[in-house]
Amino acid sequence: MTDFRISPRIWAALLAAGVMAGLAGMGLTLWLHAVQHAAYGVGWQVQESFHDMATHAPPLRRLAALLACGALAGAGWALLLRRGAPLVDVEAAIATPGKTLPLKTTLAHALLQITTVGMGSPLGREGAPREISAALAGRLARFMRCDASATRLLLACAASAGLAAVCNAPLTGALFALETLLPHWNLPVVAAALLVNGVAVTVARLGLGDMVQYGAFSTALTAAVTPPLLAWAALAGPLLGAAAHAFNRSLRGLPLLPRVSIGGMLLPVAAFGLIGGMAVVLPDVLGNGKAGNLLSFAGSIGWQMALALLAAKWLAVWLATAAGAYGGRITPSLMVGGMLALALASAWNAALMPPLATGAAAIVGAAVFLGLTQRMPLTAMVMALEMSRLTPAWLLPLCLCMATALPVHLWMERPRQPLE
Repeated sequence: MTDFRISPRIWAALLAAGVMAGLAGMGLTLWLHAVQHAAYGVGWQVQESFHDMATHAPPLRRLAALLACGALAGAGWALLLRRGAPLVDVEAAIATPGKTLPLKTTLAHALLQITTVGMGSPLGREGAPREISAALAGRLARFMRCDASATRLLLACAASAGLAAVCNAPLTGALFALETLLPHWNLPVVAAALLVNGVAVTVARLGLGDMVQYGAFSTALTAAVTPPLLAWAALAGPLLGAAAHAFNRSLRGLPLLPRVSIGGMLLPVAAFGLIGGMAVVLPDVLGNGKAGNLLSFAGSIGWQMALALLAAKWLAVWLATAAGAYGGRITPSLMVGGMLALALASAWNAALMPPLATGAAAIVGAAVFLGLTQRMPLTAMVMALEMSRLTPAWLLPLCLCMATALPVHLWMERPRQPLE
């Protein structure tokens, strides 16, 4: 797309795609909140975070919610895969414009993801808005008779705008399109990505308001970019790089059984039952990971709880993926990386080093871990700033940590030569 030109007709289609992505993100966010309130017995008029909902719910209710979640995941996806049109990945549709996402099946698939996350699935909600937005954009591209290049641009911008709408992060969405979905681009493509993501977030804010995902502590942390944090960031990078490789490797080759088999339908009940058992003791393992991020970013827990939540979240993500559940990995990766970074920062402080704020380290580590696991380092660093409204001063520790983490991660991810 280095010499791609955009006609007025395509600009109109991009504008419409932004509106659709914003509406999709708004609708899915409202549905997620409705499911959370219903699953954990909280009245719709009560404004509570998911952390408070899960913590205040009786332990047996958490377990029951996860058992119901497992039953829905097993039966729902088995029925969808048997009766619906074949699912198409967003990346595959972008790479092959003739391969469109089936609208009805994609909508059902996305609603299943959001519903299970609302009930407590440890996976993320980010995949659903990307898929619905791309499916709608595919229909729009056919209606507008777009050629292959224009269709690819429309799908990529719409998918990224769905992510931007639910995260309230327009620049993050634009960078996601350019860094992850569109390997070749020029300035008109950059303008298209900015337009679609900006429109989508504007539309979403009309219904949801200017929701800051992690803004409760951002003012207090502005002064936390200190020389000890910079030194810690550079030294912790290689450990985060190795951990990100281990996390990705642990999730390869899953699910364990075909989703349409009898075993594939029953396995989610057992897997989510185990997650519900963990949630009896550690309720913050539930949901996509935002509840845990609020704890680590604020530095309000110690290293013992951080390691417990790190192990529990990692295991919960593995169990859900092994059982065949679908969902994103952006927010779960943030939580795993944040908990690991908080534990590493606590070790730094215990070693009588110049002290640093553990919450500040958690933010840096979470963003770096996310950038490595999802292969989007620039997007992840900008996401950390947009979702918390931190100042650009945080770019320095983020860059230092990413710079030392990325080579280690790439070295560990290199193709291995088979033994002769």
